[in-house]
This record gives sequence, structure tokens and C-alpha cells, in this order.
Amino acid sequence: MILLLAAVAQGSPMEFYGFGGRKMGRGGGGVALAEGAESILQNPAALAGQPHPQAAFGFVGVGAEFTQLPKVWWDTNRDGLVDDLDTPLDVGPAVDPVMGVMVGVSRPIGEYFSFGAGFFLPVNRLLRLQTFEPQLPTYFLYDNRAQRYELMVGAGVRPAWGLSIGGGVQVIPRAEYRISATLDVTIESAGEGDDAAGEVVAVGLDVHDMELDLVPGFAPVVSLHWDAGQAIPALDGLEVGASWRGDAGLPVDVEIDLQLNARTGDIGDLDPLVLPFTLGIGLGVFDHYTPSQLNLGVAYRLGDTLVLTADVKRTAWDQAAPSIATVTHFTVDGTGLQIPDGTATDGNPYAVTLEATWSPRMGLELNLPRFRLWPKWGDWVVSVRGGAGFEPTPLVSQSTATALLDGDRVLFAFGAGFEHDDPFRRPDHRRRARLDGFFQYHLVQSGALDRGQPETPTAGYAVDGSPIPIGGHLLAAGVQWGFEY
Repeated sequence: MILLLAAVAQGSPMEFYGFGGRKMGRGGGGVALAEGAESILQNPAALAGQPHPQAAFGFVGVGAEFTQLPKVWWDTNRDGLVDDLDTPLDVGPAVDPVMGVMVGVSRPIGEYFSFGAGFFLPVNRLLRLQTFEPQLPTYFLYDNRAQRYELMVGAGVRPAWGLSIGGGVQVIPRAEYRISATLDVTIESAGEGDDAAGEVVAVGLDVHDMELDLVPGFAPVVSLHWDAGQAIPALDGLEVGASWRGDAGLPVDVEIDLQLNARTGDIGDLDPLVLPFTLGIGLGVFDHYTPSQLNLGVAYRLGDTLVLTADVKRTAWDQAAPSIATVTHFTVDGTGLQIPDGTATDGNPYAVTLEATWSPRMGLELNLPRFRLWPKWGDWVVSVRGGAGFEPTPLVSQSTATALLDGDRVLFAFGAGFEHDDPFRRPDHRRRARLDGFFQYHLVQSGALDRGQPETPTAGYAVDGSPIPIGGHLLAAGVQWGFEY
């Protein structure tokens, strides 16, 4: 039941799709709306003042399809050269679809305080760490971001005048990986009866220790919510919301400690010789970056009939680091050979400029007239929703050494649902249950990346010399079941 009816998560793909069946059906906005358990990941302050505990379970599927890219030059035969002997590389693109589940709960304590928790879990994998080659054309924002689990815990308090204050922490993992090994390479003459002539090379690899630590990272969240009608009756129906989330990420620190023993055995009149070398290699990867984000919004409820929302979101992409593996240090120490740290040149140089973005979204919800099918189910309310938004790309510029792809996105959303009384309630307890479905379509605007064309085959450049086309679409759809208990 949980796998089929889990709530949509704002946690991992939240920058793209939003959170909650009702909010996603309106285009992902609604930071100003108090909607129970759906508010935990967007505005914890809106939890305060709810009369009953709530739970939400749902399921979401996310997919992406982009314009086919031309084949590019690459050292596919691994001879150290990029030339006409290499088979052109097909880079796709192919972005893995994601299916995820989420459980969210909220509970009031007294009249003025509420808390909630929620987590998102992709069902096809728990977590994926994957870097990309910056020379190859890559949609760098869409591949890894939904491939992680996430947890959020928050609370809200309403002191007076309809004003609520909330906060919490968003938990994502970070990783540290270490490997220690010894590589033995022995060269000796072939003995009598050996089929091979000349020298015989024996290679042995001994991995002493491998260690992977996944430790939590925390992004703080603070938020405000104001139900204006409680303070000023003339403003009944107006709600205002704001939330700020700090940044967090998944820095992966890779430490490689490799000892290389070069040995000579029985080779003519030469004495056996051992030349030991130690290599210390450090790699830095910053994956699954969650940028700081400011959400501002207003909403207006016209009785039980109409809901209008307007949101604007600022996302600090200018602080993001692409998921590219970089060498942080490299040393070699051995007999007759020493390479100090700082001598080696990183093979993945890149110069990318990202900027913070402002994204507007608008949505509406229409509740149809109430009706009754079965007395025990109470009044039924059918709702239809829609919304639209604009997400500008944060990618401003890049050097010719990279081929990062992205474009402005226009999104459209549609949703529908129904609400009714819980038929299994006790006679003296009135609780509501609801089922909501939603669909989102994101259009990545068409464009092209023109890197120029070198005179000779160059890794990552199109074989036919054409610019790299940009464009595609994202889809998200799912269902959510929520109830008061």
C-alpha cells in the first residue's frame, strides 16, 4: 500500500516539481497555503494551527527526454590518440527515469504548536554518486538530482494574530571514500620449457582497505506564515508565506593510497631489485548540491470555492559546483623519483559561470459544488487545479573545454482530486480523507551550443562539425492519498 500510495516529495526533485499532490497540481507553488502534512517540506510554519493530525502517502514518476545529440570525437579505441581510427561516440542523451515514494506526517500539540516529518525514497536506487566528463555534452542539472533519498523534520508555532513561525532541518547524505592498496609488478626471465620467450611479467594487486562512510548533512529551514483574516477580518481569505532554506551538498572525498613495488627477478647476471613507490591521490567531488533557496508567496481563498496562488522563488545556483571529479592532491615518493604535490595538472579543467535565478509560478484551484453519494461518507468535494511557471537556466557561460547543456524551462501543471469524510471514523470524530492526482509538463526551450570546430578531431566535439542542439521536455505524474486521524 505504501509503495502504491506514497506522497510526492519536495526533497530530492523539489527544485523542479514542488511538493504535495495539491501543490504539484497547481504548478509547484503554494508556500503561503496551510495544507497540513504537505507543508512540511515547503513551509513548516504553515503546520501550526491545524486541528487534526494528518498523514500523506503517494507515488510519483519522473521522466525526461531530450533532443538527440550528434556523435562526437573520443578516444574510443584507447590508443591515446583522437583521430579517424576512433569510432564516433554516441552520447545520447539518456536520463534515467525516477519512481519515488514518500511518507509525511504532521501532528498538533495543543492549540498553537505542530510538528511534522517526511522522507523521500527513490525505489530504483537508494543513492547514486555519478560524475560526468565535462568535455562531453551533458545535461548537468537533470541526471543525478532525483537519485537520492532525503529526510525533513520541522515544526511551527502560532503565537498570535494569525502569525506562525516555523523551522526545521533538511537531511541529505554526504560521503567519504578511502582505498589503500599495493600493486606488485615483477619482471623475470622465462625459464626452460616456457612457451613465452624473453621476460615474464607478473602482476599482483593487494587491496588492503576500502572504507565508505555516508554521514548526514543538514540544511536549515526557517519560515513564516500569516493568516491575515485572523488579525484583520477585512482580509479574510488572504494568506502570506515565506521560507528560506540554507545550502547543503554531498561532498565526496576520495583518498587513494597506492604502493607500487617494481621488482626484477632472475634476469641474466642482474641481481634482484625492488623499487618501491607510494602514490597519494586525492579526488574531490561535490554532488547532489542543494542550493539555498528563498520562497515568497501569497494566496487567496474565496470561501470554499476558489484558491489563487502566486509565488516567486530565488535559487542560489551561483554557489553550485558541477559534479566533476577534480584532483585535490597528487604525490609520488619512491627510489630516485619524487613528484611533489601541485606538480600534476588536473585533466578536467573547467570554467563555468552560474547565476542565481528568480522563478515565478501561479496556480488556481476550483472546488465544485458539494454533493453526497453515501451518507456515511459525508459531503464529497471535487477539485480541479492548474498552474504555470517559468524557470530560467542558471548557466551563463562556459569555456570551450566543457559542453554543459541547459535551457530555460516553461512548465504547465494540471491536477484533480476529491475529498470526503472518513467512513470508518467514530461517530463523535469528524475526519476528512482525500485523493489527488497531478501531471506536470516542463518544456526545455530549444537552442544550440556552438563551440566552434577545430581543424583536427578533438575530444567532445561533434564529428559532423555541427553545433550541439539543446531542447527537450520533463514529465512528472503521480497520485497522493492523505487523511486526518
